[in-house]
Amino acid sequence: MIRHATAGDIPRIVRIESQSFKDPYSPLLLMNLLSLYPTGFLLAETHQGILGYTILRIIGGKGHIIGLATDEKVRGKGVGSQLLKKALEYFKTRSAQGAWLEVRVSNKSAQKFYEKRGFQPLRIIKGYYGDREDALLLYHSLSP
Repeated sequence: MIRHATAGDIPRIVRIESQSFKDPYSPLLLMNLLSLYPTGFLLAETHQGILGYTILRIIGGKGHIIGLATDEKVRGKGVGSQLLKKALEYFKTRSAQGAWLEVRVSNKSAQKFYEKRGFQPLRIIKGYYGDREDALLLYHSLSP
């Protein structure tokens, strides 16, 4: 099941963030993102609990995937694919022309995941991350 996040979900999201990223978002930043984008903060959940999340926003007619991560125990089992599918549906229903996201240049598995699902590399953003690692900007057209 995919549902909207609530403030009570933040501790579990923080754990998934910590498993997933070198420089995870803080609980305060996640709360701020939930406050700013309440309809775009989505969770994948089963009877096992929260398995993943995505944070979405629309700027200038294009969707931005701020974050997408899954619990390490369910990686490769379709949870990320379902979240990404829901993200693209979210953008389409809001008339977005396309979607973009940033991924570390060292994160080859994430790049492969997104490219298999129609995202194309656009450019490198130098020093994007807190540790000064570059990001690869990926884009997916949503035009018919």
